Amino acid sequence: MDAEEDIGKKFAEYIKLQLFDERFLSRDREKKLLAEGVTRFDISLDEARAILMDVAADLDLIFEKDVDKLIREIMQAFAATDGYISCSEFHHGVHIYKQLSAGHVGEGDAMRRLKQMMLDRDWKPRRQGLTILSAIGTRKWFREIPS
Repeated sequence: MDAEEDIGKKFAEYIKLQLFDERFLSRDREKKLLAEGVTRFDISLDEARAILMDVAADLDLIFEKDVDKLIREIMQAFAATDGYISCSEFHHGVHIYKQLSAGHVGEGDAMRRLKQMMLDRDWKPRRQGLTILSAIGTRKWFREIPS
């Protein structure tokens, strides 16, 4: 076994130890682990990322960035026709986000994340309530979500 392979195995064991009881890997935690690989184990970022991905596959980890990408595609489908997302679609998105994150992202946090996603992509909240000619009804449901 050469030295590079030994360092890679040590880094993989380090990751397993750090993520022993976790199933959800946040962006911050992912970044810290990669930084450890580069600085502490003196391996390249690409090598550190490959090792992290291998360990994540073995441990069946859920990456925050993957959940965000999937929920963004779902919300895009909701907004596809006219750029509006209804209150029920929004809450479906929150529920899906919680499910995809295996419960590691709570309802309040999921709501804040989806609200920010809507604001970033210029998706509009659909009016709720009496919608005769869409003139009556409010977007209060959206405004009440904390930023």
